[in-house]
This record gives sequence, C-alpha cells and structure tokens, in this order.
Amino acid sequence: MHCMKMKCLVVLLASCAFADAADEVVIFPRDLGTQINRMFYDLKSPGAPRKFVRGDWAKTLLVDYDFNGLRTSIYGTGEKPAHPAPGVVVEKFYDAETKAMKLAKKIRPDTLIFASKKLDNKDSFPEWTKDGGGVIPKQYAILLIDYLEYMKRNGLQVDVLGVDNERRFNEGNIMPRKHRDIVLELRKLTAARGLKMPKIIGHEDYAMGRDQWMKKFVALKSDTMDVFGGHYYTRHRPLDKLKSDLAYAGDREKWHSELHWDEHGEKGSGTHSMKSAICSFIALWDCTDNGMNGLMWWDLNPKKRRRDHLMHAATVPLVNARPVRTVDPDGPKTLDIEELHTRTFLQGDRMTVYALNFDPDKTWKDLNFRLESGMIIGPVTGTQWSEVHPPEGVSASFAADSRKSFNATLEPGTISVFSFKFRP
Repeated sequence: MHCMKMKCLVVLLASCAFADAADEVVIFPRDLGTQINRMFYDLKSPGAPRKFVRGDWAKTLLVDYDFNGLRTSIYGTGEKPAHPAPGVVVEKFYDAETKAMKLAKKIRPDTLIFASKKLDNKDSFPEWTKDGGGVIPKQYAILLIDYLEYMKRNGLQVDVLGVDNERRFNEGNIMPRKHRDIVLELRKLTAARGLKMPKIIGHEDYAMGRDQWMKKFVALKSDTMDVFGGHYYTRHRPLDKLKSDLAYAGDREKWHSELHWDEHGEKGSGTHSMKSAICSFIALWDCTDNGMNGLMWWDLNPKKRRRDHLMHAATVPLVNARPVRTVDPDGPKTLDIEELHTRTFLQGDRMTVYALNFDPDKTWKDLNFRLESGMIIGPVTGTQWSEVHPPEGVSASFAADSRKSFNATLEPGTISVFSFKFRP
C-alpha cells in the first residue's frame, strides 16, 4: 500500500472486514435527498464581475464545474445611483455585470440570470421610490421595470428577480403585504410594456425566520412568490427557523441565496482557518439536509489559498448531485462542531463522501465506511486538509480490494473528502 509521509495523512485501507457498528459509517445509496440542480456564481461578491471575465474562470465554472446560474445586482443605491429618476438608468454602473452576463450566455446559453437588489444599508433604495414607511410599491416597481428594460436592450432576460435583500439592514421595510403589492404592480408593468415577467424569489432576509415573515406571507394566500430564498450564515444558524421557513415554502424551489464562509477561530486567523471551514461545511449541509435545491457562495474564487481549495471541494461534487443518507457514530445533528460529521453526495455515477473531525482529542483510527447497497468501482481517492497541510491538501489513491467498504484514519482537526465511481 502506498504511504505518504506528511503528518495527519489520510490512510485509505481497502477492507472486507467491517468494524464494530459503533465505529463505522454506513452509506445508504437507495435513500436519496433533493437534487441540487441550481448552482450559481455570485456576481454581487467583491470584484466578482471582473474576476469572472478574467482568464478561464467563467469556463471553469460554467463548463468544467457545470454551474448553471449567475446572481447579479440591481443598483439604485447611494454608492451606485443607477436609477436617479423614473425611466432613467445610468448604464455605466451596470457595465461590469453586463459584460460578465453576456460572456456567460456565450459560453452557456442556458445560464439562469438571478437579479437581486443590492444592499447599501439605509441607502439601498433611491429617494423617489420611498417615503417614511419604506419603499412605495408603485414607485419601486417602476425602478424594477426600468431595470428589466435595460437588460432586454442588452439581450439579457432576467429569469429570477429578488425585490428585497436582507431587510434587516435596509430601509425598504418590505414585509409580506408590501412584497406582494410590489410584485402585483410589476406584473401590470411587464404586461403593459411587453416584457416577460421573471419568477420572484423571496424574501431573502439575513437569517431565517425573522419576524415570522414566511408565516405571514403564507397567510396572505398569495401567488406572488415562486422561489423561496434565504440567507443562512455560519455565525447565525437558527436551524429550527430554517426548517420552519422551508416548511412554509411548501413545494416551491428552495435556494440558499447567499451562503457565507465566515471567519471562525483565533482572532486574526481569517476565513482560511480550519474552524472556518468546518463551520462553513456544516452550514452548507444544514441546507442540503433540509431539501434546498439552489446554492451560491458569497466570494467564491479560483483556487489559491486553503479557503479556496476547500470551498471548491465542498461545492463542485454537489452540482446536480443528490444527498445520500449517511449514518455515523456521532449521529446527524450539526450543533456540536467537535462531533464527527459525515455526508455523502451522488453525482451521476460519482460518489463523494465527506468526513469532518474537529475533536482536538480524538483520532478515528481505521474508521470503516460501508455501502449498504451497490458497490465501489475502481480506486477510492482521498484528500485531507489540516492546519499543517498545504492549501491543496494531501491526496492519495488506492485500489480497493473490497467493493463494499474502505477504511480511513481521521486525525483531529481534519477535513477529508473521498471519491469513487459507484454502481447500484
């Protein structure tokens, strides 16, 4: 067996002998969750429009990784006053995003465009669209139709429109009735001007369940929301409220429309710390565990530092994949980050298994990963990250003797990613 000499290296051992039930991870390939069929690149992130058109980054995302959407900004903010008056669009503020979207459509014509209001605290909406109570639906709908017409002039169709973004931090005061009224006004304007009405995503607040927004919206019995979208930060994971909002969303598509890789760990360690990574993986899995089919990271970048490599490892195997029920010795709950956390995703015939061990005192030695059905075809590849590993992690590949299981040693403070071809 091939061995590598770096500390904390993951060791894959093909084995026909199963470990005790308490010391094994069991994967149930016939028990699948909701397919993650919407994966967006976020042009709203810092410098993202310029990064997207640089080099091969757009091709990497849309072709190699199979991302199928872009999230972009609707301005009219204090910083970028793109909508100074009804019927007026200052196009220079949109130049970078428009260039990026046109490139995306050239590379992948079916790229979805998701336009979302840009946040600028208490200057998020132009003065002419609001009064002391927040935005005025008829006025704000004019800004939105002006934006849709601008996009049409540039050969771009907005597929999904977010009329609000993190209400907690803006002055729009868009509660359910106002949200409904904005959409109804926009429907009138699109019909009058011969434009296609985009699908509406809502309500996209910071944190789930605030002010019982979804409960109040459902009580209106309105058809003015097509997609549920929410923001669920790694520092604020109200899991019960996430589940409640998703329940109120019913059979709508459910998107995490701004997932952040926040800073955790020692002060000054930044978002590249292993604790930041562990917390971000777990926040992502809270979403996939509960049936969210659309995802997008804030500030996804080409591979360079540890955060970048780990973000790619967390995301790319999930594109068009389905979660696979996985049972490990510590159970499925995600509240204690020092417990063992494992998840599995099936993408076509490629199965990816994740294992997080942030317990500083426990080594999971020769932990058995076993398929309840189906088989492993060919080698199992593994990559492991820790604070002492290089940004790209440490990788190894092995020929498995058993088609049902493999073993791995999970050292403290590690993230491990295993991949293999699967046959039912």
